[in-house]
Amino acid sequence: GKQVPRPATAIAPPAGPCRRLLTRDDFLPAAQAAALRRSFVSRFADPRAASSERFCWDNWHVGDQYNLVRTPAEQFFDEADYAALCEALTSFGQRELGCDTITPPWLSYYVDGCSQALHTDAWHGPFAFVLSLTDWDARAFTGGETMLMTPAVLDFWRAHEPGTAIEQASMFELVEPRFNRLTVFDPRVPHGVREVRGTRDPLKARLVLHGWFTPAQSVAIAGALGEEQVEPALNAALEPMYERLGSECARVFGTLNVFVHVEPSGAVGDVRVLA
Repeated sequence: GKQVPRPATAIAPPAGPCRRLLTRDDFLPAAQAAALRRSFVSRFADPRAASSERFCWDNWHVGDQYNLVRTPAEQFFDEADYAALCEALTSFGQRELGCDTITPPWLSYYVDGCSQALHTDAWHGPFAFVLSLTDWDARAFTGGETMLMTPAVLDFWRAHEPGTAIEQASMFELVEPRFNRLTVFDPRVPHGVREVRGTRDPLKARLVLHGWFTPAQSVAIAGALGEEQVEPALNAALEPMYERLGSECARVFGTLNVFVHVEPSGAVGDVRVLA
């Protein structure tokens, strides 16, 4: 079943730095990713076609900040493909991040001149995602990478060494939107998309699905026992757990999701920080 966090014991905060970026290549099964890409290609294969399916795009331009072409993915893909996509993303978020679900994803393409300047997101969820459908190896453009400001810049003076030159590669992490790569990051970190230069053909553009993972309300439960059966023991554990977390996790600023596996005997078998 889905592994989602269920507090049972006091948990110490992770010792290392927070996880601000992760990538998963070959995220979807190959046939599923190919089907999504094929849906897009079929709509744009004939540039003279006058199908209404080609007219559902928003050329989103906000001054010098955002410039891309987007549409709600739900309106673009057929029902089965869209449902399978959301299931894959939701299952990943529950299993790996402790998040309940996702926001409705956008499908966007970037042709010559499209970009996102550096920004942070308004609150949609604790983790943003980008799933690429870009034919990266056959791309006809430069740019298009997701940019994230590095910790060295965010806390510049603490790590700064006088007399040392710093160039762009040290200031930003760049993530290539390779086909079927899932990129997940903390949207509080300044981020953007490098300007695409080259093609004006949507078929050769940077093509991505993107959105946010949304947080669990408090506790999510999965397994043989239902919420009504778990609730009495859970409520008894929550108050002392929150008191302990208040002191041990005082340094946490943001989201802390913890997975707890309880054995059939009632013993705690596994406890780990998800995100």
